[in-house]
Amino acid sequence: MVHRLTLLALALSGPALADDIQTYIVGGEDATGDWPWAALVEIGSPVNGVCSGSLLNKDWVITAAHCFFNQNSNEQANANTNITVYVGSGPNGTNSPHTADVYRLHSGYDNEANPIGNDIALVHLSTAIEVSSLPSLVDDAHFDELLARDAMGRDEAVTAIGWGVTDPDNPTVSDTLQQVALDYVPFSTCNQSWNGFLTPVQSSVICAAELNPQDNETENTCLGDSGGPLILGDDPAPYIVGLTSFGSADNCQAGRPTVFTQVLNMVDFVEANSPLVDVSVGSDSQRYYGSLGGQVTVPATVTNGSQRNTAHNVMIRADADTGIDASLQWSGCDSGGGPLADDDQCTLSSLSAGSDSSGQVEVSHNGATETDATLTLAVSSDEDEYRIKNNRAPVTVVFSNRPDLTVSAEQTSGHLDSDGQGIATVAVRVSNLSTVNAASNATVALTLPAGTTARGDDTVQCDTLCWVGPMDSGANVDFTLTLTSGTPESSTLTLTTTDQNGGDFPQDNNRHELAVAYSGVKAVSDTGSGDTSDTGSSGGSGGGGSFGVGWLLALAGLALRIQPVRRNNRSR
Repeated sequence: MVHRLTLLALALSGPALADDIQTYIVGGEDATGDWPWAALVEIGSPVNGVCSGSLLNKDWVITAAHCFFNQNSNEQANANTNITVYVGSGPNGTNSPHTADVYRLHSGYDNEANPIGNDIALVHLSTAIEVSSLPSLVDDAHFDELLARDAMGRDEAVTAIGWGVTDPDNPTVSDTLQQVALDYVPFSTCNQSWNGFLTPVQSSVICAAELNPQDNETENTCLGDSGGPLILGDDPAPYIVGLTSFGSADNCQAGRPTVFTQVLNMVDFVEANSPLVDVSVGSDSQRYYGSLGGQVTVPATVTNGSQRNTAHNVMIRADADTGIDASLQWSGCDSGGGPLADDDQCTLSSLSAGSDSSGQVEVSHNGATETDATLTLAVSSDEDEYRIKNNRAPVTVVFSNRPDLTVSAEQTSGHLDSDGQGIATVAVRVSNLSTVNAASNATVALTLPAGTTARGDDTVQCDTLCWVGPMDSGANVDFTLTLTSGTPESSTLTLTTTDQNGGDFPQDNNRHELAVAYSGVKAVSDTGSGDTSDTGSSGGSGGGGSFGVGWLLALAGLALRIQPVRRNNRSR
């Protein structure tokens, strides 16, 4: 669709970082139907092109700004006669076509003077459309977690979705939505491969690529994928972290990492150009404890995280599983004279941008049977959300007279001694999560790899069973486990905790598996919550791979053979 190749060629400084910006999904696969909010955006004369996008709510679609310009930088003029949007992941969009009555571009985007950065647009549909689920723009916590991941965690951490061409030699837009898993690429590495080209727009871009494709098959975005989302994982109602913007113009091959518009810093644009808000609800903890037949107080806070938009008629609800009763206690609710409109819901007349309101939920246990029930806190307002994912917060409420024990472990060292035996040390933590019940005799059972023995430290004695002893409510016990193996191979240690005097409740967190490795021996993947030490490495799954020195050198080499930029929109 929109070819920014020539424009970028003029804008880019340096030898030939020019006619090379494009994007479409090649080497991916047909989408599974899990993306009912995926949008196909057709733009008429003078652009005559196709882009991808995402439905944020019933009538707003997010896509790329460059989609609204042709190769001569002529901008689309009429929205209501020249823009058609199809929504859904079936062929050409599952739902009937919808016309647009307006589109809005980021004020910081200039297709001639500054054709990269701030590459974001909103399209308003003239009629609303209802879908089964919607995505959310990423929030700070999830974006920071992505940036903090190690090489293995970045492997296939994101998924690109779009309607672009699937064969660079046959530039016809796909009739079926495509998806491809990609590796998150840190900015410093991405910018190096683009020869520093991205430095001025660091705050508005994020990069991804397939660094270790299966069978050397290219996996990338391509023409027609412009504006399509880059999402965390493959959640059907995901966080969107980026919008496809451009890549290297190498026939959509895997040259430099593809560059996406980073949406976290585009929230102000979304709020300035739409009535969407970001209202969330949460509690201090994910678990609360009470005795059988007792009562638990769950604190809660509703926040309007919007930067500029006020939320009106903010409804707060508390939905409880069978076996427990929930009653909201919230000041400031509109109930026609009383503190609450209902026992389990209330409405705040408004919540301004950046403000919050706090209350609590009284949860009562109505039986003699142990219960680990779910209390779901939910919030909504008159305005639709651009982060609908944080409108609900499930909280576990446990009513029991037993402790709630959990165990975690992390390998801290692993080597071979002078006799060739493997010696590994593991830091173990046993926790009693219950805030009301103590454990009288906590233990940790060990399932050891073949040929391996274990011993504890001065505080906790171990062989195949570690005796932790009494634990107060809310207490933690830390100890060191030393493993000795006559056959030091990569293997898995399993730890299971319980109270020998009556067990514990619930038993959803009693077990932990840890990959154990010795120096020079490859480790297996850790399937528990603990991390292994840096004594081995594990390969990525399904065509991904860790971002090792070889790829750093390869990407650095790409900077020496500067290629032009490739835009990812495409004519029909």
